[in-house]
Amino acid sequence: MFSYTKSMKVPADTLYQEDFYAWTQQQADLLRHLRPAVGNRIDIENLVEEIEDLGRSELRTVQSLVEHIIEHLLKLEFSGLDEPAEHWRDKIVEWRLQLDKILTRSIAAKLDLASRYKSALRLVRRLERDAPGLISRLPPACPYSLAQIVSGEEDWFPAPRPPGC
Repeated sequence: MFSYTKSMKVPADTLYQEDFYAWTQQQADLLRHLRPAVGNRIDIENLVEEIEDLGRSELRTVQSLVEHIIEHLLKLEFSGLDEPAEHWRDKIVEWRLQLDKILTRSIAAKLDLASRYKSALRLVRRLERDAPGLISRLPPACPYSLAQIVSGEEDWFPAPRPPGC
């Protein structure tokens, strides 16, 4: 994975189509260095901020989807519950399809899987009343790679572990 750099030589229209987040960062940087003509009423500062916010919005969406996928993968693997498992798998597939539409290399490079895992743990805590001891069974670090979380065309799910493991 690689992220946006100032030396990127990809044409803006191609970058816009292939990596919207990187495009927003590139365009904001270019606007920051633009010297408007005297009398030009373009509000460069706020325009730059709005373009950067568009990119950050995509990043936050991907972060949220990844957190929810991790949450549900943890539930599937560690909860010991059978009843909602199919629902959890359906939600994971749905979120993976959404991810497929917006995840780019530059966003993937900024994901910080450890932080996403920490947020997912906060979400999993809600299940503790239905699966006592769940939190104590969870690993201290994310047990899934980004490839497993995203899972491409063939949906991967972890095998359920018995509650005692």
